[in-house]
Amino acid sequence: MTTQTRTNAQEKHLAVLSTVPTTALDDQTGTGVIAIFYGAARYPFELARQRELVEDYADTTGLNLVTEFHDRQQRQHGLSMLLDACRRGGVAYVITAGWPTPNLTGAEADAVVEQLAASGTHLVCLNSWRPGDGEPPAWWNDEEGAWMRQLDALRSQERRQREQTSEHTKSSKEVHHA
Repeated sequence: MTTQTRTNAQEKHLAVLSTVPTTALDDQTGTGVIAIFYGAARYPFELARQRELVEDYADTTGLNLVTEFHDRQQRQHGLSMLLDACRRGGVAYVITAGWPTPNLTGAEADAVVEQLAASGTHLVCLNSWRPGDGEPPAWWNDEEGAWMRQLDALRSQERRQREQTSEHTKSSKEVHHA
């Protein structure tokens, strides 16, 4: 049983959470709290892994996922549809495996969080817990976590290579006049 304490302090709307609050799950009536999965990845297998993680989390918590939106590569069409759905109202949580997603820059990710908050929607990022952070959440799968860490390392390596390549290309295009 969950107890709730009320104070006179104004409640701050936390835009990014690591889990759906237990009180939200306790208050479910009818169709329950509306949650949507958003995934973005370069390859289909990455989206499948993200979907599995989010579905495992939803099953463990008893959360009702009503739909999903996703994007591949650098596209943002699914994200646009997600934001439209949130603006229409009724969506309490957007659940994602990681944030920011690979198709967003830091500034774009911040803008998305602001738009979700303006719609009264919380972003739940499941990949904020890392091994070594203490007791793992019930939905955590060690094999999945190892896979995510390997993927993060590969992405970092690719990013560094792209940056080095673009720096080399810029310096080789410089023309010096005497």
